[in-house]
Amino acid sequence: MTIEEIKTPNDILDFMNEHITYGWLDVNNEEHINNMKNFRKLYRTSTLEETLTHGIGTCIEQVFLMSTLLTKLNIPNKMFCTRIYEGKDFNNLEDEEHMHCFVLYYLNDKVYQIEHPNWERIGIYEYDTEEQALQEINGYYVKLAEGKARPITEFFDVPSHMSFKDFNLYINELDKKDKPYSLN
Repeated sequence: MTIEEIKTPNDILDFMNEHITYGWLDVNNEEHINNMKNFRKLYRTSTLEETLTHGIGTCIEQVFLMSTLLTKLNIPNKMFCTRIYEGKDFNNLEDEEHMHCFVLYYLNDKVYQIEHPNWERIGIYEYDTEEQALQEINGYYVKLAEGKARPITEFFDVPSHMSFKDFNLYINELDKKDKPYSLN
C-alpha cells in the first residue's frame, strides 16, 4: 500500500503495519530498531520524510505521521503525550524513557485511537468520548508505571531534530500554557 492509496483509518493502520517499524535515528543518523539503548543520550526527532525513508519511528514520529495522514483524509484528530513528569533539570540520561504519544481521531460521533507504536496494543480502539479515551489510555500507562501519576498534554507539531530532553521540555511548556488535561 502506498500513501496515495490510503482512504480510511484502517488503511492508515495497514500502511503503518507494512512500512513502519519501532525505531529511531540518533544524532549520528544511525538507525536503532526495537532498541532503546542510549535513547536519552542520542535520540533526535525525525522529520516525516526521514520516518518514511527509513521506515522507523518512535511513538513521537509514528503519531505525527498518523495525524498527518488523518488530516490528509480530512478526519479531525489530536495528538497527545502521556508521561511521568520530568522537569527541565532532569539529567539522568541512563534512566528509561517514560513517555508515550498517541493520536485520537473523531468520526461518526465517536472517538478512536490508532495505536501502532505500542506493539502490545496495535489496533484501532473506539470510545464514546474524548474524556473516556484519555482516561482509559492514560490508565493503561499509569498501571505500567506502577501507579505513578502521568499528566497528558495535547501537542500540535513535532519539531525536527530535537533531543529527547528538548522534546520533553517542549511538551512541558505546552502543558504550562494550556493545561488541557491532568488525569492523575
